[in-house]
Amino acid sequence: MNVLVAGFMTIDRIELPIRTISSVGGPPSYAGLLCSRFGFDVTALTRIGTDFPEEQLVWLARNGLALRAVDRSTTKKTTRFKLVVNGGERSLYLQERCEDIGLEQVPDGHFNATLVSPLAGEIPDPVFQEVRKRSDFCFLDPQGYVRAFEASGKVYISPWSDEEVLGGVDALKMDPEECQALTGKSSPMEGLAKLASKGIRKAVVTRGADPALVLDGNRVSKVEVPSVKIVDSTGAGDVFAGALLACYLRSRDFLWSSCFGIAASSLSLTSIALGKVDLPRSVDQQARRLYSTAVSAGAV
Repeated sequence: MNVLVAGFMTIDRIELPIRTISSVGGPPSYAGLLCSRFGFDVTALTRIGTDFPEEQLVWLARNGLALRAVDRSTTKKTTRFKLVVNGGERSLYLQERCEDIGLEQVPDGHFNATLVSPLAGEIPDPVFQEVRKRSDFCFLDPQGYVRAFEASGKVYISPWSDEEVLGGVDALKMDPEECQALTGKSSPMEGLAKLASKGIRKAVVTRGADPALVLDGNRVSKVEVPSVKIVDSTGAGDVFAGALLACYLRSRDFLWSSCFGIAASSLSLTSIALGKVDLPRSVDQQARRLYSTAVSAGAV
């Protein structure tokens, strides 16, 4: 089976209390590599710049994620983010932005699933619509649609609603701020109800250490989140999306796949940067525990 992951590949500067590191990042890296680890044929739909390290391209290709010549900009540098972790606070800054992903980059052929995960509004509507037409299952992480940027590059969340995009997805992943930005509802349950009224039947709202809310059909389930010591949260949301997608393609059980994604994302928090894609064997056992203890949160 094959998977397309759409969104910027980045070079991240991660400033942790213990040290500062630079790493390749972005949804194609984390989610794409994870899907490759699970045996899927992965295509990245992305933009990298003139400064992207050649040795990283070789490493990515060896790990199942080969970029194409059409993905490289000839005029812009690679998108760069700075992440500053200070205690429980995490601040994100956009330092460099590559050009938008173009229609000419959309590969021919059909995909079993697509993860659409922009970081800074780089997926225009025509590109989304073309990707949607070529996908059996379209999973959206709207993070890059709801982001806005201060003059310093600091990221903040801004309301966003594109009915054509939302009407074209099969599943959504959000945190509470993103859910409010999409729906105008401060309560995640009310937000999920509004999305369901628009025809969206599968969605997850992750809430940090609090139980996640999983919409499947017209029922919402509450799933506990494993308690772990957080070393680095960079890419954890992409690990969640990649793990959920890989599991769903095989099981077609959205609640079970969400539990698997939550387990994978939580356990990945103990690793730094791309070390997260090497999941421990305990993920499956942890996911089964979450699945068995999930409880109904009601209907929408």
